[in-house]
Amino acid sequence: MVKILIADDHSMMINGLKLILAARPDFNVFATANNGLEAIELIKKDKPDVVLLDINMPLLNGYQTLQIIKTDFPEIKVIILSMSADRKTVLRMLEAGANSYLFKNTDDITLFNAIDEVSKGKYYVTNEIQAVLEEFINERKDYSKKSNHKILSTREIEIVKLITEGNTNSEIADILFLSIRTVDTHRKNILNKLGLNNTATLVKYVIENKIFLGID
Repeated sequence: MVKILIADDHSMMINGLKLILAARPDFNVFATANNGLEAIELIKKDKPDVVLLDINMPLLNGYQTLQIIKTDFPEIKVIILSMSADRKTVLRMLEAGANSYLFKNTDDITLFNAIDEVSKGKYYVTNEIQAVLEEFINERKDYSKKSNHKILSTREIEIVKLITEGNTNSEIADILFLSIRTVDTHRKNILNKLGLNNTATLVKYVIENKIFLGID
């Protein structure tokens, strides 16, 4: 079951989305918000899997709300809903952490696909702005290639995957047939390469950068 929060300041939009999403029994719209502040409070009380987020809202707009969500709850997937196809706006939202960008007049199949794809950790945008998503991904990949300290070895990526799945050093050692000391060394090297301090910050970084680290 995918828990969904809808944040939009127009009741007709919220009601329309709820009606569309009701067609999928595996989607649960557990709450709705009329502004960014209300959305953040609802998220703190009961974290959703996916947030459908309007850009233009009172108190906290979509961009500000997105920044808070991705800072405090990076594992939550955010789908932006907007009528704007402006390249700068789309890039700005993607750079702030949006997982998907759809037009408000999108059809139900596209919306379903977006929720399914972001739930798998992938990006999804309306066809008309696919080129902007490709530009964003290519820019991030180029940045990663230029930042040698952020390039992990195949073994390190294996260990990162196991760490984010909650395995201890001992368990990772058993899975990969390594000594605990070797795993501990790899863990320290990974943190150094990524400029991170501990496992918590590593997990957050991986959630935000899976596609660029080559982690499924």
